[in-house]
Amino acid sequence: MTINRRIVGASVRLSKEFPTGTGLRSNIMPFLNQGMVIPIISNSFRIEQIFREESGVSGDTTETPQPANNEQTIDEQLTNEWADLIDYPMPDKLNLARVAQYFLVEQKDSLRARVKYLEFLKTLLLTIAQDEENKNLIDGLKMQVQEKRFSEIVRQLDYPKFPENAEDTLRLLARFPLPIYITTSYYNFLERALQAEGKTPHTMVCFWSGVGSNEKYEDWPDPEPTVKTPVVYHLYGLEDYPQTLVLSEDDFMDFLVNVLQDTNKQNPIIPLKLRQALVESPLLLLGYQLRDWDFRVLFRFILKCQKALSPRGMVIQLKADRKRIGEAEKSIRYLSDYFDINKFDVEWTETEKFIRKLWDEWNKYRQGQS
Repeated sequence: MTINRRIVGASVRLSKEFPTGTGLRSNIMPFLNQGMVIPIISNSFRIEQIFREESGVSGDTTETPQPANNEQTIDEQLTNEWADLIDYPMPDKLNLARVAQYFLVEQKDSLRARVKYLEFLKTLLLTIAQDEENKNLIDGLKMQVQEKRFSEIVRQLDYPKFPENAEDTLRLLARFPLPIYITTSYYNFLERALQAEGKTPHTMVCFWSGVGSNEKYEDWPDPEPTVKTPVVYHLYGLEDYPQTLVLSEDDFMDFLVNVLQDTNKQNPIIPLKLRQALVESPLLLLGYQLRDWDFRVLFRFILKCQKALSPRGMVIQLKADRKRIGEAEKSIRYLSDYFDINKFDVEWTETEKFIRKLWDEWNKYRQGQS
């Protein structure tokens, strides 16, 4: 089993004539100042940081090492490993939603299938970490792999690793003065980052399937969320409740149907105040690949929530792979036009680099306001 842990994105650098944004970073500063921006962070963002090869990351983390065209993203490599492990019989072994669909059908038990997927990730991470010095810790974690959460194993291994003097970009994101964060991550990495910044986050989970609900993770906070006590909303579920994970193709379709057709005003699947915030706030979609199910369903949900006067948002998209999207320049023009029509701007850059630049520009803006 081999995993190239340095792959975090696609391979092609676009020509200099191609634009990398429309100036929304500067336009978004007043909204940041008012705490109105809502970041929406992908599951793969932290996963890629955890599984990439720490020793291969240079001190200059403004540019992430780019893989060759024929290489796969870390998400795809993880999916390929899982597909091999479960003897997935079809050729699309890099498509997590389809591999998960097969496994859920093959297991005939939705909960057990999700639990086994989480155990696969935990076991794989511990196998990779076995090459390092902390043998006693890893052996102990292996004995508790069924009881431990993936996020807890990550914490105890002190992952992800960053070069000396390089700040964790999730910590930077947590440092912004924002009361609401949305994530499609199954793990509490964002809450940990907020806690490390001296904040007290309130975790909420979308119980889209009607299974596994718990008052601890359902109630919108009263009083309202603040910069010091922000909400973290897990749109695609949380590992504490495996049945909430939006994982397979059927899950994504059921999720979208259930949340869009929900007419319950007293106890809606997605809180009405969160829906209203999605209408009124600029959104930053961070760490997604446009072709993947998690993004496509998320974006369709957002469009259904938005109204004519909703502010523009931004999609942060990794540089595109010519082998996957054909003629890169034509494809990117098409995608840019598509998002422009839907009131979103696209920055064709690496997510960590974008967050660092946004933080630098925010600091300059604050100094100018003082």
